Amino acid sequence: MTKYALFCLFLVTLAGGQTPPAQPSGPPVDSPPASAASVTPDTPVITINGVCDHPPADKLASSCKKVITRAQFELMIQAVPSNTPVSARRQFASKYVSALVLDQKAREMGLGQGAEFEGKMQIARTQVLAQVLNLMVYDHAIQVSDQQIEDYYHQNPALYMEADLTKILVPGIQQLPAPKEKLSEAEELKRNQESEKIMKAEAEKVRERAIAGEDFGKMQTEAFQLALVKDDPPSTSMGKVRGENLPPEHLSVMDLKTGEISPLLLDKAGYDIYKVGEKRALPLADVREDIRRTLVEVHRKAETDAILNATKTTYDENYFGK
Repeated sequence: MTKYALFCLFLVTLAGGQTPPAQPSGPPVDSPPASAASVTPDTPVITINGVCDHPPADKLASSCKKVITRAQFELMIQAVPSNTPVSARRQFASKYVSALVLDQKAREMGLGQGAEFEGKMQIARTQVLAQVLNLMVYDHAIQVSDQQIEDYYHQNPALYMEADLTKILVPGIQQLPAPKEKLSEAEELKRNQESEKIMKAEAEKVRERAIAGEDFGKMQTEAFQLALVKDDPPSTSMGKVRGENLPPEHLSVMDLKTGEISPLLLDKAGYDIYKVGEKRALPLADVREDIRRTLVEVHRKAETDAILNATKTTYDENYFGK
């Protein structure tokens, strides 16, 4: 069994039980007790009487036992993160023993046979192999060099710019009351289009007023009143915002100079208009770990997409439906 599969087993066994008890206060235990040094690699560390790989015909035979040495257990535990507390390793061992006992009982009862069992095993094997592959892909993705981090920082300056932002949201459509009489589909479409046109014109006027220096809070309130929105309008002050925390389609805001007003920028609720306050470029040292995490995800997604996109799937619509 590979280290990836063992790691999956570790995760599954821990997740499969009850919530572990709270750990005592103080630093976590991340090393074995001093007495462990005296345990040789060939010394049995787990002995399960009544369980063995090939149970004898006489189920009561005293020779039926499963022995796991220190070397064998530590080969399995290599898949566990090095900072795993000893208590978690003991939990792993306990749940592994439980699984072995249940496995033998199931085989004695003949539960490991038949088409249903084979189908479940096929699904389980597929899931474990997918987990193993995902972990391998992640192992590849975390190989991020300092040079890659520096290159990404210099190639994406807007992401690591920080600015005081003020924003007005102009709703994209009015929340019109229900008509007294039911409208046809065409009439409903025309009604909505007219409403959208009114709000688009309002957004353009608001932007011109923002350039002229009018108060953002006042214009925000008026825009919500025109849109017939009953909820309170959002605050226009966003505080200090990093470019990486803006929607990608709004990142151009970070290219503006202090005091400038953005063009109308669409979002799912309507039109956003930004005003840029003080801004600064974040030092590489402050964002290095953020970039590392970003690159890990970029690399993981690229490798995963390459694997998935190498195949093409069709589904029988007569069977599955559209």
